[in-house]
Amino acid sequence: MYMKDFRRLKIAFLALFFALTGISDVSATPSIDERILASGRRCVELVFEERFTEAHQVANRIIRDFPDSPAGYFFRAAVFHYQMLHLRNTAFEREFYEACARGTQIGENNRHLGCPWNDFFMAATIGVQGAFDRVQSRLVSSLRLATRAIEIFRELDESQMPDVLYGTGVFDYWTGANARLLWWMPGIRDNRQRGLANLERVRRNGVFTRFIVNFDLMEMYANESRWSDVKRIANDVLRRYPSNTTALWALFEAHDALRENDERDAISARIRENIEKTPNNENMLRHFQRRTRRH
Repeated sequence: MYMKDFRRLKIAFLALFFALTGISDVSATPSIDERILASGRRCVELVFEERFTEAHQVANRIIRDFPDSPAGYFFRAAVFHYQMLHLRNTAFEREFYEACARGTQIGENNRHLGCPWNDFFMAATIGVQGAFDRVQSRLVSSLRLATRAIEIFRELDESQMPDVLYGTGVFDYWTGANARLLWWMPGIRDNRQRGLANLERVRRNGVFTRFIVNFDLMEMYANESRWSDVKRIANDVLRRYPSNTTALWALFEAHDALRENDERDAISARIRENIEKTPNNENMLRHFQRRTRRH
């Protein structure tokens, strides 16, 4: 995800993808198998390290060990989504949609069980499909999926599952940022500040989303031209994952906006180094050249 590519038509489904990372204390939350927690954390770490083949292996292991849970299919879909964003292509579109369909089906089949984590993973799976459709300009489908995901998130108890605020916070921010565009939707208000406040809460207290929310906040603060906040969060990410391309692009955009040219050029060199190490990098390289040739 590169900062300026997503400045247009941002609504809820923009960032309802990849809803799991950064495990914290789960004692106050509804029960979930510890193996899903551990494997989920590992899958996310591998994606942040951009080791996608290994991340897929972990997601597939969750599916094998928990075939009646949507969790593994969510992870599989999310890895494909991030991988395609990273490569700037749609090479895994068929596999992505298959994972989303299967995860959603399992989640729907289990709705009668009243399991909050089943519903959370199902909503996250629907959300990641909406995010991908938005990137592909399938806007009607994206809005339908985002609305469905947020309906499920809002059925969950945020006092027990703080991660619910991730879904609702993203929805509040991007619908608020595009309130004029979405004038035809009933009940749309500019709740950007509430959304940002809730996402900062997730950053502190989320069970699954406390780290991935940094990516959303970088994008939102860039949209608000709050460049010092973009830098703060990007540097937090890079302290843990020094080669993460998403955070590097966020930092590049912040330095560029603030006319910090030396710092910007240093980050540009790191991005170029990442791209050169990536197989099938043609689209990545074209984007890099377009974005940096103006300087």
